[in-house]
Amino acid sequence: MKLGVITSLWSYAENLSAVRSLERIASLGMHHVDILGFLHGHPLKLSQGEKDQIRDRLTTLDLIVGSLIQLPPGNIASKDENERQTCFEYIQAGIDFISYLGGKQVLFNGGKRAFGIPHNQSWDNAVNFIRQASTYAQDKGVYITVEAEPYVYFLVNDLNTTYQMVRDVDHPNCMTTLDMGHMNLSRDAPETLEIIKPWTMRIHLSENDGVLHANDILGTGTVDTGAYLRTLEKMNFAENCVEHDMDLIAVMELGVLGDDIQKPDDYASRSMEHILNIAPFMEL
Repeated sequence: MKLGVITSLWSYAENLSAVRSLERIASLGMHHVDILGFLHGHPLKLSQGEKDQIRDRLTTLDLIVGSLIQLPPGNIASKDENERQTCFEYIQAGIDFISYLGGKQVLFNGGKRAFGIPHNQSWDNAVNFIRQASTYAQDKGVYITVEAEPYVYFLVNDLNTTYQMVRDVDHPNCMTTLDMGHMNLSRDAPETLEIIKPWTMRIHLSENDGVLHANDILGTGTVDTGAYLRTLEKMNFAENCVEHDMDLIAVMELGVLGDDIQKPDDYASRSMEHILNIAPFMEL
């Protein structure tokens, strides 16, 4: 298992472009990176020239891009067909963008409980949306990885609903990203991970106090990241990625938009040092 980081930290802290964020990541000695798919990496707002610059910089900095972290501009489970279509156009653009950069994954949440319709209809809308996105991604050699969001109004908000969603979507290009901080909030213990192994393609390392979502410096909260990583290693979670000609990457997700982050490089360095200390089997 290898260690990486998302460009989001430098966008949140200093409003840096994706290119400048990549330069800062490379300066820390890291090689695996995910791109924030909004703000500085929004696939519908970047010009082709800006996309070219990002791709070129990945090459010159010897960085390996894995996933685009997308935030749909609406609810993929909405009863409003136009809202779902707007979300789909954004996801399509993200799939095209990550494929252009040489990555193989896009991430987004499984949708929210929609107002005005029964829960099962919201669920079905999300299943159909993700299946359609997975089919589009398959043609581009890209995988959709659904991530649980640990809030009651999200359809996929813990390990069990993640498992249920990928089973219901039932598409070879629909996988999952597991966020250790989110699992801390939803009280999913390391030993429960095994059920999701066949669908796991990415890991997020985030930190919190067990009550509020935070993305703090790793090692400063209550997330037992070491236990999660040791469990993933013991259960050989990398096996699924190897079958798809990829490495299993645990990417650090640091900072939240609106946080007062004074020194993002230090934020990342301290987090990286913590992970390499508690999980010496991790590689850069």
